[in-house]
Amino acid sequence: MTENTGNELERRLPDAARARLQSLRLADGVATLVFDVTGLDGLERDRLEIAAKDALREAPGVSEVRVAMMGEKRARSIIAVGSGKGGVGKSTLSANLAIALARSGLRTGLVDADIYGPSQARLMATEGARPQATSEKKLIPVQSEWGVPMLSMAHLASPGQAIAWRG
Repeated sequence: MTENTGNELERRLPDAARARLQSLRLADGVATLVFDVTGLDGLERDRLEIAAKDALREAPGVSEVRVAMMGEKRARSIIAVGSGKGGVGKSTLSANLAIALARSGLRTGLVDADIYGPSQARLMATEGARPQATSEKKLIPVQSEWGVPMLSMAHLASPGQAIAWRG
């Protein structure tokens, strides 16, 4: 691909796609584009890919358009809510925070490890639900109606039922 051909293909791209373009290569009729999609959600990435393919599909010398998307890996964060005192709103804060983060588009989960009085199942409307186990003996979180997957001690034992801890 000559530099002139590359510039011509790049000019065909919408401004939003051009701003995220990392590289463009044309070889044997295949245009390969690499975009930096850091910070874009799935829908925005899909739109970017469709716009790029539509812009180059009819370009002279292009028989196929391939798009690769790269982005910085997001750091995982864990927020622990705790207190030495009961009745201060730890469970309410945790539930509301998890729902707010999920609604803002972040991948969110909630673990209620309170062995004496787990209340998240009630707050998240998952009482009576039981998590499934995979063949590798890993628990699959229960999905709440607010889109937050969660595990709670309340999902593992009935109210008042003793749990024998081993190991």
